[in-house]
Amino acid sequence: MRSFLTPFALAILLTSPPAVAQSRTAPPAFAAMPGIAFRYYDVSGRTGQEVAASLRRNALRRPDGQSASGLTRWGYSFRWGEYSDRHGCRIRDPRNDVSITVTLPRLASADRLAPRDRAWWDDYRRTIERHEAGHARIALSHAGDFARAAEGARCGEIKTIAARVMERAGRLQADYDRVTRHGQAQEAVD
Repeated sequence: MRSFLTPFALAILLTSPPAVAQSRTAPPAFAAMPGIAFRYYDVSGRTGQEVAASLRRNALRRPDGQSASGLTRWGYSFRWGEYSDRHGCRIRDPRNDVSITVTLPRLASADRLAPRDRAWWDDYRRTIERHEAGHARIALSHAGDFARAAEGARCGEIKTIAARVMERAGRLQADYDRVTRHGQAQEAVD
């Protein structure tokens, strides 16, 4: 069985954002999406304005350098077998593993907020979770693309097939961010 980790997946592993806690407990927006790891960073404040300022101070960095309240890192690792027939080397049993890590803010002082500010925080958090769940959904829904494209392909084509799968998934992720304005069209704004 041969395999390789895509350069994008390797970059994800090397640039994971710092966070204070990890969890496998999924927020509701991620229901029915198995295998996702969650990381959290703390924000604090006694008012909605203080929490928003804490979000800005502790913001994550997207790959393009811009700040973000939430971040989904995903990657594919590809595996396959090879066999020879009268036409040469062919691919069999192509598989794709998906790695997804979602980093979200966690309010350290929720009990100190006034009801109005708590309602704002709850809406903001759910919106971020919905947006990041969209990224996870795209990665999961295209995980089978490699197996479909690679089965029976020539061995010399495998890296091109994997690159195309990664490129397409990356384009879909970028399109999602463009359409949602990185979640702002989903009401995730300060």
